[in-house]
Amino acid sequence: MAPTKATTLTSLSEEKTLQQKFVRDEDERPKVAYNTFSNEIPVISLAGIDGTQRLDICKKIVEACEDWGIFQVVDHGVDLGLVSEMNRFAREFFALPSEEKLKFDMSGGKKGGFIVSSHLQVLHHTL
Repeated sequence: MAPTKATTLTSLSEEKTLQQKFVRDEDERPKVAYNTFSNEIPVISLAGIDGTQRLDICKKIVEACEDWGIFQVVDHGVDLGLVSEMNRFAREFFALPSEEKLKFDMSGGKKGGFIVSSHLQVLHHTL
């Protein structure tokens, strides 16, 4: 029996149409009107989160999550060197072969890893 070809992000990028399994139901999609879409995601400042601005900032986060599903945080106080290192580690991790990344799969309640995304699920189930 010939081995089945694992679905990878690279192989999916060569497809001409989006597979139905990647299309979310209407009620699961972000609530951004098609005719008012912006290329700029919400940017939320955490300046004042420890004081009187906390409630307002939390509201903005909730709105961004509900309306966009994503937002950028500024004025967070995290050292830029640390952010840069974290980005470097993330790039190195995601450049690893799929088999290596799957060693850190967090499914089943494991801590300290990552959630297996759809492009690795086929491979995960064949290992």
